[in-house]
Amino acid sequence: MALSYSTDKTDETGKELLTYGTPDFPISFFFDDLTKVKVPWHWHDELEIVIILSGIVSVYIGGCELILRSGEGYFANSGVLHSANLITESATQHALVFDPRVIATPDDIVWNTYISPILTHENLPFIKLSSDIIWQNDILSYAERAWYDGVYERSDFALSVRSSLSKIASLIVKNMDPQTEHPFTSKTQRDELRIKKTLYFIEKNFKGPITIEEIAASSNISVSTLLRLYHDILHTTPVQYVIKYRLEHIAGELLVDRSSSISDIAYSCGFNDISYFNRCFLKAFGKTPSEYRN
Repeated sequence: MALSYSTDKTDETGKELLTYGTPDFPISFFFDDLTKVKVPWHWHDELEIVIILSGIVSVYIGGCELILRSGEGYFANSGVLHSANLITESATQHALVFDPRVIATPDDIVWNTYISPILTHENLPFIKLSSDIIWQNDILSYAERAWYDGVYERSDFALSVRSSLSKIASLIVKNMDPQTEHPFTSKTQRDELRIKKTLYFIEKNFKGPITIEEIAASSNISVSTLLRLYHDILHTTPVQYVIKYRLEHIAGELLVDRSSSISDIAYSCGFNDISYFNRCFLKAFGKTPSEYRN
């Protein structure tokens, strides 16, 4: 199967608007250069496994921050908000995003034994995968095998990919009970849903003035609740998130829209003070807007 391209297109809750794989084999394989591909806050019904190939990456998921280095990775359960940012100047990763139906048919014995326990486990938003822990290293190895088998369509690749993912599911089920250090309760899921609504509001309105009160109102919560949720789950503030979202959008526009001036692009994305914009951009990207564009 061909490599897929990452996207940041989401619906009103932040759910990715992507169809993974094909109806008869719903899995996509990604190679991401994280200097070119952004991983903003998003979620999807599919399961995901990521392997860091180079560099150091900060991943926020399930209310936690994971610092991942080459050879490490993570498993993200269905419906869990997550994002990633570079720590080093560059980093690359392999990712597999797949519907669990690749492994089994709903309600058959394999599904009930190995898939349903993962999907319904309230304390399993993610698993950090380390090469130093045998069963986690095995998951990383099976994931890499599935990635190469799928991307290069090796002999009987559909069977081999399914086999590798099945072994991963078995390893998770056998070792997931201790994964209770970061409880992911119904309250946590409800809080994430509230945040998803605010992220969509920001995406649709970032080009104009946005107040904290408006962001809170988009999810029918108080300002104090909004601040708490952003602190606890996104590890930032609403204002900082809006600024970062604007800057990342501008960075993309600088490379795509060569005819518009930097100041015009900044103004169109919600910055009214160009000096302040320049300082924010330099802090975020380590380059001035002109240097970044060039």
